[in-house]
Amino acid sequence: MFVTKSKLVYNLLLNIPVCCILTLTAQFMNNKGFYVYAPDFFINFAISFPIAMFIGLVIPLVWLGRWFTHLFGVRNDTYTHNPAYRLLATFFSSLIYSCLLSPLSYLINRLIYDPSYPIGQYALDCLKTIPVMVGVGFVASLLFDIPAYKAAHKIDPEF
Repeated sequence: MFVTKSKLVYNLLLNIPVCCILTLTAQFMNNKGFYVYAPDFFINFAISFPIAMFIGLVIPLVWLGRWFTHLFGVRNDTYTHNPAYRLLATFFSSLIYSCLLSPLSYLINRLIYDPSYPIGQYALDCLKTIPVMVGVGFVASLLFDIPAYKAAHKIDPEF
């Protein structure tokens, strides 16, 4: 798949804040409180950001978003001026990100911090976090995708 400059800029501008928010959310959930341990935050951001960039650059999320919104009969020729398309496409992208990013990040964390962690407990813990991560990723993406889209659109008007 061909990575354009506009796609790279869009993914950078979207994934940096979204990964920060998701990493904070994961810390709050794992710490069972609203405090952040900086080394863990930076380690988890360093894990999640490359995974998120890979997902955003390799998986055809725009095509999948159009396919998903088409299932609901939503017009999908414009993103910024069609709230129904934007909400559904962003939800579906958040679902894809969360279903890939959460298990991979969680697995890498388990391998770093506790490699003897039982696989069954890993799977259960991971499944418990996905709904929260979908919701948080959805809201964070809604907040940051339009500025990222506008920056990418300035580079390539066809983006």
